[in-house]
Amino acid sequence: MHLLPFAAGVFMLLILPGTTNAILAMASQDLTVGRAVGLLATVISAYLAVVLLASGLAGSLLRDHPVISQGVKLVSASWILYLALRLWGIGSSQVEDVSVRQVAVTTLLNPKALVIGLTMVPPAQEVATTSVIAILASVVLAVSSIWLLVGRVILGREKRMPPLVRRCGSATLAAFSAVLTFSALGG
Repeated sequence: MHLLPFAAGVFMLLILPGTTNAILAMASQDLTVGRAVGLLATVISAYLAVVLLASGLAGSLLRDHPVISQGVKLVSASWILYLALRLWGIGSSQVEDVSVRQVAVTTLLNPKALVIGLTMVPPAQEVATTSVIAILASVVLAVSSIWLLVGRVILGREKRMPPLVRRCGSATLAAFSAVLTFSALGG
């Protein structure tokens, strides 16, 4: 059965630090149950939208039109760099509230979603699409919940992100942006 390896692979990819995880950690301040549900629903919806589109339609389009693929990578890299610069520039000021819109845009532009959609989703003739959707949603829910918890632990009750955490997060995002840009430009 292809579903267990799919679930494990998706979990291993999504648990790694990245853009959506960083923004979820930042969004963990003053988290209420309602806000947590809204953030989690947003991340699940965005991942499902990109993964299903990529696995069903965009895969062949991106393979057949490398310029479009490069454009998608460059837009993603630009958004990630923007987030890195914002995170670096927060300084010692209070952590800003992260909007649901920022979480949605970040997740929609997250290259991990394309990787899952283009390379990890089992072929439709081998497994039911509903099973893939259920597993993907469950894994995204678990990973996103973990990163909200990580954010709560790192930020604690303070409304200030520790400078080392902020700088490391910013550097990680900048590195992802650079790798994605290099990949888009044929490196």
